[in-house]
Amino acid sequence: MKAGEALSATVEEYLEAIYNMSVEGDTVIGARLAEKFGVAAPTVTEMLKRLVKSGYIEMDNKRHITLTEEGIQAAEAVLRRHRLTERFLVEILGLQWHQVHEEACRLEHYISGAVEEKVIATLRNPKTCPHGNPIPGLVPNARNYLKDNNAVRLSTIPEGDTARILCISEVVEDEEALIMYLHEKGLTPEMQVKVISASGDAPTDNFTLSVDGREVVISKGSAAKIWVTR
Repeated sequence: MKAGEALSATVEEYLEAIYNMSVEGDTVIGARLAEKFGVAAPTVTEMLKRLVKSGYIEMDNKRHITLTEEGIQAAEAVLRRHRLTERFLVEILGLQWHQVHEEACRLEHYISGAVEEKVIATLRNPKTCPHGNPIPGLVPNARNYLKDNNAVRLSTIPEGDTARILCISEVVEDEEALIMYLHEKGLTPEMQVKVISASGDAPTDNFTLSVDGREVVISKGSAAKIWVTR
């Protein structure tokens, strides 16, 4: 694999994962990628060696992973196709918000530039996917989208305060059960929520919200996967 060549689906998925973790402020290490993809550590190590050799990533002496500029461009190209596909599946084909991530994961690797342009035109230049995440190339700076919107994790909002949901973490969109639960409870982009109570700091502790006049209980760990603005 050399920089500039067509990328395999597996390479694109690794670049997507590294990009998504990075833009949300997470430290990216091999163990996190192994957990995400459900593969053994040696499998991840071998892929990371290939990505370093091809110029898509760099690793420091602590084995922390960062994308190079070329890696960022490659990741944003596939993310653009992914998020456009999600929007197309919802708006044109009528699939539900929580159903489209896996379908988009399968389709994103096979969309040509010509089809991508047609989808953009059909959707009239959409700025975000159905989960609220920015579509690279259609917003000024997708990498800084959270910072530019002064977004914070819902789990950091104090009791009694309100916030507006900006987006659902791309890192966890493949957690289908969680996405379905958020959809059922109305925890979707643009929704206003109020924090009623936060019982503790552990990820499994309850985090109770008022959503459209209804009380909704999620875990604090799940609340950390929802980005909001004040």
